[in-house]
Amino acid sequence: MEMASGDSVSEIVIKFKCLRDNDIQSFLHDKAALLNRKGKSKTHLILDQEALENGSVDIVAYFSLAIQLLRIPEGTSVTQIRQLDGLYSRKGGEQITEIPSFLIGQLAKNDVYSSRISGSLILEYALSVISTAEEMVGGRVVYVECRDIPQVIWFYEKNGFKIFRRDPDDGLIQMCCIIGK
Repeated sequence: MEMASGDSVSEIVIKFKCLRDNDIQSFLHDKAALLNRKGKSKTHLILDQEALENGSVDIVAYFSLAIQLLRIPEGTSVTQIRQLDGLYSRKGGEQITEIPSFLIGQLAKNDVYSSRISGSLILEYALSVISTAEEMVGGRVVYVECRDIPQVIWFYEKNGFKIFRRDPDDGLIQMCCIIGK
């Protein structure tokens, strides 16, 4: 989210509304710019082209990406670990317990534009950015963490993600997708 100044960014993001999930709205309003500056994640804005042509910057949707370690819980099968890692299930004689992964931390659309863009298209944009990173530096696993809401889980499953586990710390469902082959 590289823009002219902090003030102009604030003026733009404050127009983003997601009333059904305050966490999505507050992430963009309050956290995204700081996380970008600190190199913790990068938030990508999808803008309204027509509004841009008319001199206005309106956010249609956004997604945030980060590199995170996907923790492998004790009891995960050797086959599943090998599928995630791509080669091994053990390193230095010990079972692999973490795999560097791409995390889609946020995926959201502005209420004003909700009928003009699909969640699948936003996810496609996010995976395109990840694919570019994967081509340059490698990587294999993409994951999301979502609430245990059937509609949300179905959305990710229809887009190629599979349930991996429930995070014991926060109860979120972790879903993975393999991109690097």
